[in-house]
Parts: sequence; structure tokens; C-alpha cells
Amino acid sequence: MKLSRSPKTELKKLSHIAKELGTVRRVGLTEQLIEKLESLVLKGVLSPGEQLPSERQLAHLLSVSRASLRQALKVLQVMGVLEVRQGSGNYLSEGAEEILKVPPRILVPLRGLTQAELFEVRRSMEAEAAAAAAERATAKDLEAMRIELNGMKANDHDRVAYGVHDLAFHNAIATASSNRCFIWFLSLANKVLYKALLRRPMPKSMESSIEEHENILQAIEARNPVLARNEMLKHVSYAKYYMLDTKELAEIRFLAYESAESRTSSGKNHADSGTQ
Repeated sequence: MKLSRSPKTELKKLSHIAKELGTVRRVGLTEQLIEKLESLVLKGVLSPGEQLPSERQLAHLLSVSRASLRQALKVLQVMGVLEVRQGSGNYLSEGAEEILKVPPRILVPLRGLTQAELFEVRRSMEAEAAAAAAERATAKDLEAMRIELNGMKANDHDRVAYGVHDLAFHNAIATASSNRCFIWFLSLANKVLYKALLRRPMPKSMESSIEEHENILQAIEARNPVLARNEMLKHVSYAKYYMLDTKELAEIRFLAYESAESRTSSGKNHADSGTQ
């Protein structure tokens, strides 16, 4: 637990942050804020887990409106750079330093992605992250995965608690891959998709899910990237995500494709109407 700072220390800290932040242009505020936060972290002015100045103080330091700043902060929260603690404020996440090292143009989430598109990319990345983890995981990485799997087993009756350990298990695999894009993207995608999955009926038993996670971990522990990849693909399956029977798989027409066609058609119609 971090000790609260004295007013004098707080003022000194704010002055240091203000000096490093400077002011930002109103265009591309989120990208600029990412760059400035990275600078603060790399220079040791802010550390992962440390609280940021309040919205009012940050807006004043950056010479931007609170509304503009709030939008940028929400994006940073979604990306996993910031954590919101109820009644306390914004804190740099423990993984902020690694996430912030990814170039801002890659880091800012793409607008307009459907969940189907996100799931399809997530499935591919999960598989490759598992394969990479099988080759690169340290003893500490393997221990982290085992701890989260044990947490899933201990909470197989509690959907929310089970989900927390489930997400942490997948994040531990991404971390073990040592690929910063995997770490960032999977953290983001899994958060978004998990919220949607929570709204679906929960299986009566989590036994099959636990068995799939166990198979993934055993493949990683065995240093078998091919098996780890295949076990992850079985786990993150289209059939489960779309709640389909096996016989229906051949009939899948992804919402992603329909959405893309719809946007293309809409853009074409708009262009046509503009020429009439």
C-alpha cells in the first residue's frame, strides 16, 4: 500500500510532472498523452501502480478541457494503461510500462471494430502467444499461470471470480510470450470480449473449461509450441463463441464480414447520393 504524500511533497511532485508534460495540442490528444506518460515512466517521475494527478490538475497542467482529457483517459483505461479505483482516481497499471512502449499509432484502438472481428484476431494471437510462451516462458511465468489455473479451479462455482482468474491466466501467457503487441492487444481484446461473454448463460459445469486450460498449460510446460498452439485453438473456438453445434460450423457467415460489407455499401451509397 502506498503512503499518502504530504502537501509539500505533493506540490513538488506536481511541479515535476508539469515540467515534463508541458502543454499538448488539442489534435491527437490521446496519442500525445500516451507519449508524455511514457516519458514520465521512463524518467522515473511516475511508476506503475502510482496515482496520477486528478483530472482537474491534469487538465490544468496540459492546458486542455476536462472533457477532452476525460475522453483520452477513458481510451487509456481501455488499453490497460490506467486503472480506475473507485473513490480514489486513476492509477498507472502494473503493465503500463510495457504497454506504453508500443508506438502510439498502434496503441490507440481502432474505431468501428465488431466483436466478431475482434474475436477472430484474438483467436489467432492467443494461439501464437501460447506457442511463443512454450518456447520462452520462465519458471516465474509458469508459476503465474499455475496460480491462476488453481484460482479458476477454486472458483468454478463463481462466474465473476472464475473470470478474473481466467483473464489473468491468458494475460500470463501473453506476458510469457515476451511480445509486447501480444501483451497489449490480448489484454484489450479479452477485456472487451469477456464483458460480452458474461451476459451469456453460464455452463452448469466449468469442468471442460478447466480441462482445456490445463491442457494448454501442460503443453507450455512441456515446451511444445505446436501442441500449445493447437490446444489454444481448441479452447478459443468459433463454436463456443457463437454458441453453435458442430454441424452448424460450416454455415457460419461472420458478422465481421457482414459489417464490413455494410460499411462498404453505406460508403458507396453515400458517395453515389453526393453525385446526384
